[in-house]
Amino acid sequence: MNDVQLLYDNPLFSVLPLEEQLFISEKLKQYSLTFQQARYLIEQAADLRLWQETPISMLWNDSVSSNLHGKQRNKAIIDNIKTHIDALRSQPTDYKTFSIPPGITPTKDISVIPDSSDITLIGRCPCPISGEITRCCNLTTLDAVQQCAFACSYCSIQSFYHSQEVRVCGDLAKRLDALDMDESVWHIGTGQSSDSLLLGDDWGTLSAIAGFAKAHPEKIIELKTKSMRTDWIDSVKLPRNVFATWSLNARSIIDNEEHLAASLPQRLDAARKTADSGLLVGFHFHPMVYFMGWEQEYGEVVEQVCERFKPHEVALISMGTLTFTKAALRQMRTSGRCTRVTEMPLEEIAGKFSYPEEVKRTLFSYLYHCFPASWKQEDCPFYYLCMESPSLWKPVFGWEYAHNNEFEIAMKHAYFEKINRKTPG
Repeated sequence: MNDVQLLYDNPLFSVLPLEEQLFISEKLKQYSLTFQQARYLIEQAADLRLWQETPISMLWNDSVSSNLHGKQRNKAIIDNIKTHIDALRSQPTDYKTFSIPPGITPTKDISVIPDSSDITLIGRCPCPISGEITRCCNLTTLDAVQQCAFACSYCSIQSFYHSQEVRVCGDLAKRLDALDMDESVWHIGTGQSSDSLLLGDDWGTLSAIAGFAKAHPEKIIELKTKSMRTDWIDSVKLPRNVFATWSLNARSIIDNEEHLAASLPQRLDAARKTADSGLLVGFHFHPMVYFMGWEQEYGEVVEQVCERFKPHEVALISMGTLTFTKAALRQMRTSGRCTRVTEMPLEEIAGKFSYPEEVKRTLFSYLYHCFPASWKQEDCPFYYLCMESPSLWKPVFGWEYAHNNEFEIAMKHAYFEKINRKTPG
């Protein structure tokens, strides 16, 4: 199979608009482009389409190579395109010129699995397993529901599960009762494979988790969500070792990228009602995005959190940013749904792609310093960076952990201190 046919078989090529396909095909033949050059054009054409930026056909400029021939000419043309795209990636993303893609409606069916024995229930956090490339809290994951009915553009869950079906373990209570879990497991999160509260207790998921948490007071269960649902509060009595945590973001990111999820006011309303019921809550500023106006908008989110909650009500504040696997990038590009979350440098670290460290340091430091001193005293939330390099901690917080085990011990101590201070409800 020749290079031309290989490129035509590229899934990205087939999702490009016909005019872009014809343009790349023409230039491939006319200039005898290498396989790598043609593949680069296809990938960048796909990204430019997602970003709603100038298409690759309009960036092609023969005049930059008018005095060159052959390979040198081709390289000059490609380098000129690369310079333009790199400039887009390096500056803060501009959402003022972005239009929300139309037609995003709930489309996933919900399927309850009576016998979920074929579903792997327990997993681990997605931090790299080998070494300490990221500072990892050693979270254990509970995949009681698979796939998410929200449509956040950056969501890695969409690359985990290719089915458009949300699968609910109908026998969750039975499976949790049968678990033989290692004593070292103390922190279990349910938001890695789906949204923890989007389905409420419609199929008994929260009731099953409540029973498990009551039977294991030495373990903390974290329900992570972008949902506004609180109807479960009146029907399910969750014990104190269950935290409900909300992913928060700037208004521009919620509006343009977190499709179908609750608005920021709706999330904070739900968190407020949950805290009023006696549960500890938490907030994940994840993923933070480097966009035009980010300082003001993230500062406003922190201000609203501090106005509506007291430090003793909040167990944790985490920060993290956009991180993509190759599979997630491929899924986003082939989906064709417009987004600007990938309009960033995409530096590769440990097999994943994210912002350069200096951008992360700027984002996280600013957010942490937005919290007032009263939120950094005794009985304050536990602040941490989620799946980020150990080298970021000291510049951001002024302290660091020597290794993952030290981080995990500190988190465990802080969480149980919060629980012990909490008046039984």
